[in-house]
Amino acid sequence: MSATALEQRQDFALDQYAKGLLKPFLKGKGGIIRFRDELEEECRRLWQEAADFANQYNRTVVQAGLWLKPHNNSGGRVRAVQWRDKGQTQMGRRLLEAVLQYGDVPQGMKRQLVEIETERTIFNAKIAAVTRQVDRLNKVINDLDEIEVMTRGDQG
Repeated sequence: MSATALEQRQDFALDQYAKGLLKPFLKGKGGIIRFRDELEEECRRLWQEAADFANQYNRTVVQAGLWLKPHNNSGGRVRAVQWRDKGQTQMGRRLLEAVLQYGDVPQGMKRQLVEIETERTIFNAKIAAVTRQVDRLNKVINDLDEIEVMTRGDQG
């Protein structure tokens, strides 16, 4: 007898993580709503964390003529942390790249900037994962509501 793909994956190291991540979906609409609510709470926490992140590193990056600023692109739930010039007129990673490539800053400062950029990239990825998941869960909840309406219509 051959094992199914699911059975083959039982020993995979991330199984416990994946099971935990997918657990709300096993409990139906109520589990999905609770999961969405938890992620929305995380969004509120990340809103403040973005400000804290920028404040933590601005004393360092300002020495290279840069600034970190939480930026809300389109009315989203969380502000991603973006690079800005000191005058707050330009934004983007290209500002960091220019300092690293052409800036007159010591090598030690360049290493610090790269470490900060690594943290910033990971932080912004976390924001993207949470906010996209909330949007997707809201769509699933709406779809489930529509299915409930259809089911009630069949009973009438």
